[in-house]
Amino acid sequence: MSDFLKNLRSGQEKQQPRYGNKTFHEGRQYSGNEKRVGADRRSPKHYKQGQRDLLTETIHDLSPAIKEFLIEFVDSQRKLTEIEEVKVKTEEKKIQVFEDLMAYLKSEGLETLLNLKDEKRKKKKVKKPMDANRKKVMQIIAKMRADGETFDKIALYLEKEKLQTFSNRGQWHAQTVHRLYQDHILP
Repeated sequence: MSDFLKNLRSGQEKQQPRYGNKTFHEGRQYSGNEKRVGADRRSPKHYKQGQRDLLTETIHDLSPAIKEFLIEFVDSQRKLTEIEEVKVKTEEKKIQVFEDLMAYLKSEGLETLLNLKDEKRKKKKVKKPMDANRKKVMQIIAKMRADGETFDKIALYLEKEKLQTFSNRGQWHAQTVHRLYQDHILP
């Protein structure tokens, strides 16, 4: 058994301090009393006063910049508010236009629009009365088409025979002959 345990069992010797023979505070910077004294001690009043002076000076230096920033901020907010008001007015005008349109369509507007379309369709389908030249051209187109001739050959034949177009200007084209055949000869 170690000497330490023997001494502990017998109770003859007290345990040695861990730090050797010295007391706890020996060898430290502040020997004896732990409190700081004299010049080593900080003065909270002096320290706080210096901080206050620095803060006051900083605020005084920054106050023109802060004032300018706040003025610009207020102006920009005012402009944004004006822009939003313009947007709201525009949206109100849109709503009014759509409400007016719906009211018009609910009343007589829709029927009027539908009637106009029907009248345009009817006007396109109206056939002109046939004069002698027109009747002769239509008979030639019908006969040649029945014989299996192309629209191009029919147009060339009409030109060769020196038959006037219905507008009395220009010349005969395959497309014109085709349209006449579709509109007037086919059932």
